[in-house]
Amino acid sequence: MLKKAALFISLLLIGIVAPVSAGDQVLSDNAGSGNAPFFISGEKTLIINGFDLNSLGIQRPAVIDRISIAVQTPVASTPVDVVVYQDANGGSPVDSTLAGSTQVTISSAGTYTTVLSTPITVTQPVVWIGFYLPVDFVFLADTSGTSVLTYWAWTSGGTFDLNNLSSAQVLGPADGTSPVNINMNGIARITAEITGANGTTTSTGTTTTTGQSNVDMNIVAVYSTCPDVGHDTGDEYVSYNDAINLHCQIISLSQSPPPPIGYSLRGNLYDIIAFKQNGVVEKTLLFRVTHCIRPAPEDIDHAVIGSAYGSPRVWHILATERFNDVVCAEVRQIGNLAYFVH
Repeated sequence: MLKKAALFISLLLIGIVAPVSAGDQVLSDNAGSGNAPFFISGEKTLIINGFDLNSLGIQRPAVIDRISIAVQTPVASTPVDVVVYQDANGGSPVDSTLAGSTQVTISSAGTYTTVLSTPITVTQPVVWIGFYLPVDFVFLADTSGTSVLTYWAWTSGGTFDLNNLSSAQVLGPADGTSPVNINMNGIARITAEITGANGTTTSTGTTTTTGQSNVDMNIVAVYSTCPDVGHDTGDEYVSYNDAINLHCQIISLSQSPPPPIGYSLRGNLYDIIAFKQNGVVEKTLLFRVTHCIRPAPEDIDHAVIGSAYGSPRVWHILATERFNDVVCAEVRQIGNLAYFVH
């Protein structure tokens, strides 16, 4: 409930895709910890994810400078093409154009990130980002989200021209439909970092945007027991009519669930508790309560907030917005809170 010209974040995180506006539900991709391996067999195969820049509120021209993929088994002997396509009309990427590419060698498992020596500029509203992977390569997919956002492309027994996706013999979404006939039941763990002409930087899959300077941060009350964490009192006193009481405590990092793949937990681990007036502990909030964390100065440009909940608890990376020296996110599920860097 931070007061500003446009309330909180207007963005779309592709993977579980829907545009959101102030106060709407924020949906994020690659938020869960579940992974499924996918094996490249037969011939080199292109794996790409789609992202809608209009829904993200990213003005163009925009530049992409980092691209990542979660790797289970690399093929160190074979170069991998990293590609960025731009698409004027969305839908299938068959008519998209190659905005830029580079070749890399991936030699170890884990999250591989290529930092582009020359950032790739895009001017169209939709981008498709991915990797042309060799046979025997195994990548990971998040077991959440809709598979229509990951496309596969290949030509049986050979290769195709990356400059022209229509030259691929097979091109389609990984939702079990023809012609790919692969149901990923999730989305490839492929992310990218992009900077728009409006100065916002969004890591697709983590998402940190730069907030407006006219936000009234006086309504953020710092927890006395957690001096680097605060919450929006407007959410507590207005939205909830003061029907809940929020508390925070710092707990041992040993109590943290495993971090999401590709992320590192920084700073303290916080446990947030919400009591109703009758003393009952609230687990799922009817209204989201904005929480802010002050990260270490060296992390501020890349910090995102995570919320861990459920049984067993699992981390979920939240859409995060930066205001000066703090980062903020809307929290609905009560549990652990921390900040991460990707």
